[in-house]
Formats: sequence, structure tokens, C-alpha cells
Amino acid sequence: MLGGFDKVDRRFAIKSSFSKGTMRSLPEPAADSSVAGRSLGGRITQFPMLGHSKRDRSRKLGRFRGRALAFAVLVSTAAPVGATDAPALFDPRLALREMHPEMSAFAKEARPVIVQANALLLAAERQRQGVSCARQILVELRWRLNATADLAAARASLTRLRAALADVEVAKASTGSVKDANVLPQDQDGSYGSCDREWFLKLDDSGDQLLDPSGWHGRTPPRFLERVNTPAALVAYLEKIIVSDFAKDGVDHRKELNAATGVLARVVLRGGVAGYLATPDFRTAFRSFLDLWQDPVTGFFGEWYLDHGRITKTADLSVTFHMARYTKGRIGHWQTLIDTLLAIKDRPYPQGWLDDDGMTNHNNYDVAELFRLGWPHMREDQRVAARVEIARMLDWSLTHSISQDGEVAPTGAAEPLGDMYYFATSFLDTIGYFDKRKRFWTDADFPQAEALRAALEAKAHEIASDAPFAQATLARLTPRTTGEEKAPAPWTRAVTNLLPTSTLPISGWTDMRPPTTHDEMARRSRALDEPHLLESTP
Repeated sequence: MLGGFDKVDRRFAIKSSFSKGTMRSLPEPAADSSVAGRSLGGRITQFPMLGHSKRDRSRKLGRFRGRALAFAVLVSTAAPVGATDAPALFDPRLALREMHPEMSAFAKEARPVIVQANALLLAAERQRQGVSCARQILVELRWRLNATADLAAARASLTRLRAALADVEVAKASTGSVKDANVLPQDQDGSYGSCDREWFLKLDDSGDQLLDPSGWHGRTPPRFLERVNTPAALVAYLEKIIVSDFAKDGVDHRKELNAATGVLARVVLRGGVAGYLATPDFRTAFRSFLDLWQDPVTGFFGEWYLDHGRITKTADLSVTFHMARYTKGRIGHWQTLIDTLLAIKDRPYPQGWLDDDGMTNHNNYDVAELFRLGWPHMREDQRVAARVEIARMLDWSLTHSISQDGEVAPTGAAEPLGDMYYFATSFLDTIGYFDKRKRFWTDADFPQAEALRAALEAKAHEIASDAPFAQATLARLTPRTTGEEKAPAPWTRAVTNLLPTSTLPISGWTDMRPPTTHDEMARRSRALDEPHLLESTP
């Protein structure tokens, strides 16, 4: 446990929320515990309790006994949130690997190189060394291993990664490990993903430049956006990646969907960039797409999986966070969404809150932001439950993730250094830890907040200034002097059709119960550990 904080900052004064020293939201499960999962057809299936080991659960629960958690707040004795069945858990990686076992064997071959890369690149980033090319190749290799059946392309990515890591070692020896260059030169189409081989990765790695408030500054215009530069082309692309059909193309489009919509949503809703995606029709098209994409059964967004004519819709934490945040909360089904969010808290990411080693600042930030955006729409019982969960996440952050001197501990997600500090800072900023005006969920005071803010700011200044998330982290840590947080605006559905003469094909899909084989895959979703070890958090 990371110590050093005043006990006042970790105190959680709760009435009627402890039973025999254990917080009600975290009951110690029996050895044969399971969580209920609801298929899209409404039938109930039992899935094993996923997440921490029994030893970890006992250790974590023991920490709650005899002391308070992370703040001083009174939780009312309102009735708990009504029991909501979690949506059916579907593991696409397991399904894809069972169809293509050769990729599982190759993943074992690649794993030592990935472990080496994780350690080498993080160490280089701590020395302000630019390693963007190696990072881009590493992300692509993980994606190919976890989401595709193209063994030849995966082997090529592994070869490229080995070469990139050798370049990092050479640069380290020749520069004394001091180098501040993280932005790669543009490629011929204007993207900043010159070491990427997939279009959506080039898009993702150009996000900072596409979303620069002062405009596009690249010498080459973003010509790579040509493929989505009409409303019809944009919608056609999104329709293509929203549904994965393993039997047809052997690709799980979930990561592409998350990355592409995360960038395109902001570009479109901000009015375009450098003359691309700039007409009002793009906004109309995208908002209409969102209306059809959001699942009214769960309130979530996510990838859809097609198998023998049946569609399985997943409830994806990260994708839903992106759509809610980038529309500033202007989505529908908020109470249903919050019910689902609470129901999946013990599930594995991305269909839950937990990575293989438990909580992460990244996932906690996503959850906290959904609570913040949904707060005006939430029932009181949902707010009570959210307060408990935010307290639990804050306790983890202050005792397991962030030390008193501002050091952020790495997790199994193997995030880059800039990401580690950005998501730790963003979680605390979102819940108002540093600024009481943002504290939507409690009126408590946090006396140690300013000291921690200053410590994190000092650490953030040690990151290379052009590293991903470096400036965004510092912006989060800048004290606010004026203004208040604005409540999210209410959702209004698009009043015009998507396009005058077209409809979205996805509107014709019907919600079907996942096939029995998929239910069995869900039960065995943790049987294959390799993909979970290799995949980074998007």
C-alpha cells in the first residue's frame, strides 16, 4: 500500500453502509459465487465471478474493516439500486482464437518481445527519449494478435518491433538517454502515424494534430481523411466497422471502432478540420448514427458481433465513455446506462471495469466521467450507489496507485508514461478532488489535495513536453481561478433524417440471443490468458 496521506483524506463516514465491518457494495463472495448475465433475448445465464482472486478480495476487503475509505461524506440510507442483470458477457478474443488456433501459438512466441518492449519503452520515456515509432508498432502488434487472424501480418509486425527496439537501444547509447522528440514526421497522406500500417491507427496517432484548437499545422494537409470526407462515406465506414463477422473476414473491429469514433466524433462535432468533414451534414449524419447505435436495452455503445445471422451487442465501457464525453452527455437512456454501468463493475474490461490485475486509473476515469455526465439524469438510489463506487475508486487511487510524492505506479496494462499520469490526474480532476466546484458527488473536503496536485504537476513536468498526453496532463493540473463546471446539456435527438435518400442498414438488425456456443465461451472467457496479457488499454 502506498502510504503517506493524512488519514482524514482516506476517511469514509458511512451510516448504514457497513455490515460487520464490510462495505455493502463489496460483499465477500462465496467460493461458488456467480454474477447474473442477461442475454439480449432476456434469458438469464450464470457466469463465474470475474476479477480479483479470492486472496486479493480478502486482502482488499480487510483494508475496509476497522477504518474508513477515502473521504468524509455521509451516505444516506436510501434503498439500494434495483437489481439489474448485467448484459451477456461475450469474449470475442476467445471466439476468434478458437477459430484460428495458430494465432494463439504465435502469441506465445511474441510475448517475450512484448514484455521486453513494455519495460524498455517505459524506461526510455522516463528519460525523455522519443519512442513513438516503437510504440506505434507495439500497439499494432497487440491488435493483430488479439483481433485478427492474419498470421503473416502479425509476424511482419513482430519483425518490425524487434528492429524498432534495437533502434531505441542505439539511440539510448548515443544520446545518453536524453531526447525530447515524440512526434513523427508526416507521411505522404499527412498523418502522423508513419510507423502504422493500418488507416485507423494512423487516424488515432494523428488525433492531437487533428484536434488542435488552433487548427491544423502540418505542412501536408490531412489527405488521409479523404476516405470519409462525405457524410455517406463516413456512415458507410462506421457501418462497416460496427459489426464484426469472424467467419467472413476474421477481424474483431472493436479496437478500430473505439479508436476511429473517438477521433472522428470530435472532428465532426467541432465542425471539421482543414476543410475536411466540415459541413453541417456531417453532424446530422453522425448524430443520427448515434441514435441507431446506442442500445436501449443497456444504454451502452459497443461492437456488434454477427454469427449465423444473430447479432450480439456488447456493452463497452470505453466506447460508451467516448460517445458520452464527446457529445457532452447528449445521449439517451441515461438511467438504463447507469444501471448497466453498476451491474458490470466486477466484469473484465472492456465489458466491465477491471483489468486482469484489478482497477486502473484509466477505467476508473471512464466510470467517473459517466457518473458525472449522467448525474443530472440519475435516480437517487443510483446516486447513492455512485457515491460508494467513487469513494472506492478514490481509495484505490490514493492507496495503491499514486504515492504522496506524485509517483504513479504502473499496472498490467503497460501504458506509456504520459498515459499513466494523464489518467491518474483525469480521474482525480473529474471527481473534483482538486477543485470543490467540480465535486458533484460529495461536499467533503480533501485537505491533502493541493499537496498531491503540486506533486503530480512536478512529475508531469519531467515527461517530455511533446509526449502524448503531456500537455493535457498539465492542463488538468492547472488550478482553476474562475468559472464553474457547467451541467451537461439535455439530449435532443436529431430531427432530420440521416440523409435525404438513405437509411442506415444497421437499423434492420434485430436483437437476438447469443448462440449457445457463445454462452459457453463467456463461461470460459478467462481460460485463455495470453490475449489479456498482450492487449493494452485503448
